[in-house]
Amino acid sequence: MPEQLNTSLDDRMLMLFEGNMRRIFAMKISRSTFRELQNVILSCTNQDKELANVLFETLMTGQIKESFTNSKHRAILEEVIKNFTIPARLAKEVFERGEFINIITSDLVSQQEEYAFLNRIRRIDGDEFIFLSDPQNTLHLLQHFVGRLHELKQADKGAEQLAKFNKELIVLKERLKQLVD
Repeated sequence: MPEQLNTSLDDRMLMLFEGNMRRIFAMKISRSTFRELQNVILSCTNQDKELANVLFETLMTGQIKESFTNSKHRAILEEVIKNFTIPARLAKEVFERGEFINIITSDLVSQQEEYAFLNRIRRIDGDEFIFLSDPQNTLHLLQHFVGRLHELKQADKGAEQLAKFNKELIVLKERLKQLVD
């Protein structure tokens, strides 16, 4: 099998592969980037699924298979790995978990002795939401999410999933207690 992969991989395929990686990642990563990546790899390998899987695995793991013995091909693959493995992994994460929250930050702002929070939520796919909340809105959000956690606890295997975050819940409980005392 190693010889078969080596002989079926040619200069044209690798140049197409590298060129398409440059084109794909010259644009912002979106939900469709990962699918485009898969399609390009399959296209560059002339629909050879075995070779496409090896190239895909090489790109995603950053490891070149020993079956690639041609030094020129290895050099090109090393360059592709160096430039595109991290963006390819990010594209996969955006595809699988794009809508999930990546980071939340808040700043306390005031105007004429009225306080509010300037909140920023950025998703894994890079979309960012900015909104203001006053103490009442903030408590409303907190009540909403605590209610959702109660709902999760009642769901099949929800309590098991929630139990993984017991330490965080205890810290949250203590912090809420400090607000009331």
